[in-house]
Amino acid sequence: MKILHAWCMNYNIGDYFLAIGVKNLLRKYFPVDYIADTNLQGQYFNEYYINEVINKKYDLLVIGGGGIIHGYHWPNGWFWLCEKELIKTIQIPFIVYGIGDNYWENEALLPKTVSHLQETIKYATSFSVRNDGSKERLEPQLGMDICEVPDPGFFVWQNYQSCYEYRDYSSKVIVQLANDKAFVRFGDAESNLVDSIADVVNNLPEEVIFLPHVYDDISLYSKIVKKLNRKVEIFNFGGNAFDNIRAFLCQYAQAKYVISMRGHSQIIPFAHNIPVICLSNHPKHSGLMNKMEMSDFVVDVNNELSSKLILDKIRYTVNNYDTIISRLKQQNRNFENYMDVFFEELKNKLR
Repeated sequence: MKILHAWCMNYNIGDYFLAIGVKNLLRKYFPVDYIADTNLQGQYFNEYYINEVINKKYDLLVIGGGGIIHGYHWPNGWFWLCEKELIKTIQIPFIVYGIGDNYWENEALLPKTVSHLQETIKYATSFSVRNDGSKERLEPQLGMDICEVPDPGFFVWQNYQSCYEYRDYSSKVIVQLANDKAFVRFGDAESNLVDSIADVVNNLPEEVIFLPHVYDDISLYSKIVKKLNRKVEIFNFGGNAFDNIRAFLCQYAQAKYVISMRGHSQIIPFAHNIPVICLSNHPKHSGLMNKMEMSDFVVDVNNELSSKLILDKIRYTVNNYDTIISRLKQQNRNFENYMDVFFEELKNKLR
């Protein structure tokens, strides 16, 4: 089977994690000859590309995952650059897997987005959203039932066993803060965020590493570092992005727990049975924590952020570490079992 995988090949390490997860799943369940990539945020699915590339060269088109339902200014109100009238001209099966609603709280889909998504769902062999509350946010707007699956990032580790052959559970804590779209993430509360995280880090006994997912994250870490009375590391983003994803994964693999302000800095550690304290500033963050039955580990960045609250949740995590890990292991087993059923049903549709 020759597969074309369309995903967001720009800017964000998290998108590279989930792309690996998608490919792991495809290779596990399908007889893959090869998987080619195209950039969902750059490739126009125009008449020529559909007829001369997709329909002639591939057996299956896979779109996703990622928070690609996003962007008022995009032609269709989400990242797929395909005119609605051309969707039905795709002659090979196509699936949309594990995508997310990345619109901010209180933002509704535009009419053009609703119409385009409905047309996509109509012609897709399979359409699914990730398990971060996207299903609950989208169904009332689209007026149809939507399948929910585990985010593909939960399956990234199957290709990287050697990253965690040795694991020192007391070794380090990862802090992952998001600084792109800073105004909508934490408004004018940056100084409180900087002070709170600095106080948390100053009170941690473990080694601490700041792990950027996008370039903009680095400047926020630099402000925090100026307020510290201890040494920390800012991971070398430029030396590894975006061609050395393994280096980022190996950092996560060595973490005792993660302080996270991004969806994929929740998912990647969870997938490796590593606890997460979630600094929530988007519905997807708390949505995923609810789905994982980990809502007690959420701190709302805009309404309750304080170093005391974060440190309280860290203490609870450390004191209940084995119980939390057991819960995560069970969740990941459940995800594996779910995907066995999902792909068996998908293979039946493709026959």
